Amino acid sequence: MGAVRVADTVSLENEDSIRKHLVGEDGRMASGILLDLPESLGLSPSVLSLNDEKAVKRSRDSTVRHAVLKLHGISVGETLTPVKEYVLAVFQTKVVAVWRTRGHPVWNASARKKQTYVRADVTESSKEMRKAQALAIRAVYALGLDYGLVRLRIGTGRRMGIVNVQPAPILNKDMEKGFVQAIQSYYQQCIQPKPSVDRIVLGADPEFVMKTPDGNLVIASRYVPIRGKVGCDAIWIGQNRNQKPLFELRPEPTPDPKTLVVRMYQALLYCAKKTRHVQCKWLAGSLPHPGFPIGGHIHFSGILPDFKLLRALDNYLTLPLTLAEDAKGIKRRPKYGFLGDFRYQEHGGFEYRTPPSWLVSPTLTKGVLAAAKVIAVNYRSLRHDPFAQLKMQEAYYSGNKKELAAWLEPIWEDLRQTEEYRLYARYLDDFFRYLASGKVWDETRDFRKSWRIPPYHLKNRGR
Repeated sequence: MGAVRVADTVSLENEDSIRKHLVGEDGRMASGILLDLPESLGLSPSVLSLNDEKAVKRSRDSTVRHAVLKLHGISVGETLTPVKEYVLAVFQTKVVAVWRTRGHPVWNASARKKQTYVRADVTESSKEMRKAQALAIRAVYALGLDYGLVRLRIGTGRRMGIVNVQPAPILNKDMEKGFVQAIQSYYQQCIQPKPSVDRIVLGADPEFVMKTPDGNLVIASRYVPIRGKVGCDAIWIGQNRNQKPLFELRPEPTPDPKTLVVRMYQALLYCAKKTRHVQCKWLAGSLPHPGFPIGGHIHFSGILPDFKLLRALDNYLTLPLTLAEDAKGIKRRPKYGFLGDFRYQEHGGFEYRTPPSWLVSPTLTKGVLAAAKVIAVNYRSLRHDPFAQLKMQEAYYSGNKKELAAWLEPIWEDLRQTEEYRLYARYLDDFFRYLASGKVWDETRDFRKSWRIPPYHLKNRGR
């Protein structure tokens, strides 16, 4: 069954109508869905399209599909010696149904034994289930799809890889029910008014390191707790799990990006007090110390993630920020910093994990947080999707700033048209000027200088 245009909105208001329009008599799901909703909703073409035609074509070509998955750092499963397999029905950021093989190995090459799959609980909390679901969602996103049936293989050594992603699968009753309910939920979300500025709450946990004059990392866990407004990340150095070198700021969340920046500054002052006797540099960015990539995770509450929001954050936040990135940042990707990286949080929201640590500059910090807020409020009306093009994805992972820079002006002009831009115009205008200047941050530079954090503010007294 090919792509289907749904012109009658009534057909999306109940499950039977959705099933009638989108599932063929043979049980095959439509390869794509075009929602023909009123122009008054102000929805962008990308929001109205589920499973873009070009993305469907890419995913059906095994050679292209494997190349795209590898570009995004996703292992391909055909080369793995099979121990177990999963089949996962994915709609955007959710797995709606899952099956896995019973026993192992799943394939006996000599006997040609048929694989037997059994239904599994999508809410199962085992590490394997969580990893399988995350990888399946990541694969669908990387291919530019919104939904599909993912076949995932687990090989020896518990390695996972993607065997196939079907954009138009033949459905059983459980898959059909999961997809139909997910599409109905997406439709209901589309027809809702955009969220208010106050509804969306921002938080963040940007990381940084401290490096001594002889080039060693300061152990964060010696000075700050695991939890707190300044804490240490769980990653350890060497064999001792108590040696945790990454510092994290965890300011109290707020709807106002300006307030969040103030709280971040206060947390930096607190950290300066806790480490005041340590001779070191404070470093942020992407990879200020070999082997320890760091991030600038942004937390959202009051809004749930879907692929359209994640793509807007990739296109309107990560792409511009990449223009100012130190060249060493390429090495952070794609293991970290891959497009669409997100994680659900216990507080009911989610964190967007793709950007590096923007603490390198207060101008970048203010701009990133303000842009994140404007994007989250307006993502359904934003018009551009440069990362839909494979060449732009390649430019991101290879650090080709010339290709990326061509999109800065149209992206920013789109943001300027939103009502909320004027609320944070000073932060955003400064951010844009920084990005358009061609300036690149230096990950060897102590960022306390730009933040005027002690002891650097003392050196400037009287000037």
